[in-house]
Amino acid sequence: MIDRRAASDRFLSCYAGMRRKDLASLLQVHHVVITRWAKGANVPWNKLKFLSDSQSVSWDWLLEGTEPKHSGKVPVEPESAHPEFDVTGINTRFVSLFTGMSQADIAQALEVSLPTVNQWCHGVCRVPWKQLDFAVTHFGVRWDWLLDGLEPKIPHHK
Repeated sequence: MIDRRAASDRFLSCYAGMRRKDLASLLQVHHVVITRWAKGANVPWNKLKFLSDSQSVSWDWLLEGTEPKHSGKVPVEPESAHPEFDVTGINTRFVSLFTGMSQADIAQALEVSLPTVNQWCHGVCRVPWKQLDFAVTHFGVRWDWLLDGLEPKIPHHK
């Protein structure tokens, strides 16, 4: 399971040199929200995505604290502080983990309805974070691969 508090702490550590007012302006939130995050409130996924995209921070580091901190992808200037997740790409990578299984088998394994899995396969709705976390834990894939398609798919072990 993702320790959202620890993820919030890692998120804020990437902006340690900024005043809260400036950070709030950058992220397009009220400065009180930054204070809430510092006290343990969950940082929204779109703000985590903003950090990952703009500073090439690894999702694996951000969500689980595993090294390296930087993903190796080229930082981009997001058009806004509310970047979109590539739902189709995430769903496709998630479903690909169940190779050889029918949609009905996937639904049964994940204890969700068949129409839900069908919607994931067709990009109608995104796979919930709970299921993505299951995939990372159960299949041993990297968050960076699952969310952004960055290789390698499986972490290197020393």
